[in-house]
Amino acid sequence: KKIYDIDAGLLWPSIHLEDFSNDEQDGHFIELNEPYVVNIGKASWVKGTWETISMLQKTNLSLAHVGGGDTEDIRLLKKHAESCQVKVWFAPRLSQKELTKLLTNARASISMAHGEPFGLTPIEAFAVGTPAIYVNEGGFKDTIVNNKNGRLIVRGEIDDWHNALKDAEDMDNRIRWSEAGMDRIRSLDLSCEKHAERIHSIYQKLDR
Repeated sequence: KKIYDIDAGLLWPSIHLEDFSNDEQDGHFIELNEPYVVNIGKASWVKGTWETISMLQKTNLSLAHVGGGDTEDIRLLKKHAESCQVKVWFAPRLSQKELTKLLTNARASISMAHGEPFGLTPIEAFAVGTPAIYVNEGGFKDTIVNNKNGRLIVRGEIDDWHNALKDAEDMDNRIRWSEAGMDRIRSLDLSCEKHAERIHSIYQKLDR
């Protein structure tokens, strides 16, 4: 309602945790050797890609961007990253196992997206035990409980973003947020089975 101004119900998405099982697959596909964060979604203003690159200045962190984007947008984003002295790797199409490995080895999963209707990418971060650091807006507030299973940061508070990224390096924080993240998945009941039940319930109402 808040994002789209449409009166509608909400069908929670689902996640199959086995898809994010962390085996010891080689990470040679990743063109980043230094510490990095992951941003998922089509490279664009609406997904906060420009702001994310700007925010990463002076953090010594690189950005792995997953989700592609228009050729011209990526060209301009690379130019922007160079001006900010932030290394950005625009990932090719990744397999599920490659995505899992990329997330697992990241300092954090982050997003500064505008008007995100639901926070599914934090759930994917929870599934692999990677800290979720997201803008305190939209649907991210449905899945992240600030300072419990991740961080929700005001968009323009750059120092808070940098402090959260430092906190994400601490192993105690990573373990604590990961455990709370899995509890959040269970409390929301985002299993595939429950998703099917919810769809079935919607169809039953339509039949009436």
